[in-house]
Amino acid sequence: MGTQIGLEIKLLRERLKLSAKDLAERVGLSPSQMSRLESGQRRVDAVMLSRIAKALDVHPSHFFQDFQEPADLPAADDVVEAALPEPPAEAPAAALGRLIRAERHRQHLTPDELGQRIGKGRAFVADVEAGRTELLSYQVLQKVARALRLDPEVLFEAQHGELRELRKAVARLERAHTERTLGAAPGEGLRGLPLVAGEDGGLPARFEGRAPREKVLDYVHVPGLRVADGFAVTWQGEEMTAPHGPSFRPGEVLVFSSGREARHREFVLAALAAGRSLFRQLFLDAQGRVRLHPLNLDVPPTILDREEVRELFPLVARLSPL
Repeated sequence: MGTQIGLEIKLLRERLKLSAKDLAERVGLSPSQMSRLESGQRRVDAVMLSRIAKALDVHPSHFFQDFQEPADLPAADDVVEAALPEPPAEAPAAALGRLIRAERHRQHLTPDELGQRIGKGRAFVADVEAGRTELLSYQVLQKVARALRLDPEVLFEAQHGELRELRKAVARLERAHTERTLGAAPGEGLRGLPLVAGEDGGLPARFEGRAPREKVLDYVHVPGLRVADGFAVTWQGEEMTAPHGPSFRPGEVLVFSSGREARHREFVLAALAAGRSLFRQLFLDAQGRVRLHPLNLDVPPTILDREEVRELFPLVARLSPL
C-alpha cells in the first residue's frame, strides 16, 4: 500500500505544480525523504499523512479509497436496479477502519490492547477495522485518537468519507423518481407495486414467502426501475432521522425489492422471526450476525443471529411526503 500512497501523493503534487522540495518543506521532511516516500521506499504514518493531505488540499481519507473518484450519479431515467454496482466478494474495510488498523499495526498493538485502552472489547475493534460497524460517536473517536496518539481530526476526516457514501446512497434513491399513482392497478398498463398497510413504524409484520400479507392501500409506479417483485410502505418511524447527514422522514414512501438479496451496508426492511419488522442499515459481521443500525444515534442498534431474521428486503427507491 505504501507504493500506491506514494504514487498518489506524487500525482496530487504534480497536479498542483509543486516540486517535491516544496512539498517536503511544507510538511517537515527533507527532499530525499520525500523522494523515498513517493517511490514507496519510506512508510508514512497517520500524522505525516495528515500533514501531506492538508498541504495537497485533500482529506486524509482520500488515500484510503482505492484512488477512485466517485462516479457521477446517473440521470433519473437511468436509475435501475440492474445498474447498481455488485459488491466485491469480500467488502473492503471503510476508510476509518483501514486507518485505525494501519496505525495500530505501526505501533505493534493487538486488537485486545487497543480495546482495553478505549474501554471496548476485541470484537468491537475488529468490527471497526473491517468496516462492519456504524459511525462512531465523537467520544469514541476521541478515545481512539488518544490511544493511538493521533490528531482526532485525522479520524474525523476519515469518518466524513463514510458520511459522504451514505449521502450518495440516499441521493441515488431520491433520484429514482418514484411516483404515486392512486388507483392504478398493474393490469391497467402500469407496472405498479403494492403500497401496503403497516403496523409498527408503518412496516408490514406478516409475510408469506417474500410477499407481505397486509392490506393493499394503493399502487406505486417506479419508472425506469426494473423491480418485478417488491412492495412499498409509508414510513412512520423516527429511528432513521438524524440531526445531520442522511435521513428518512416520517411520511416518506419507501420501495423495497423482493427480487434480490440485500447487501452489506444497504438500507433494508428486516422481517424478523419474532413477528415484527425494522427499517435500518444492514451490516453483516464475520460471526454471521446481522446488525441493524439506525441513523438516529439515540437509538441503539439491533444485533441478531441470522436465524432470527426471516427476510431482508433492500430499499430501491423513496418518495418524499406530498
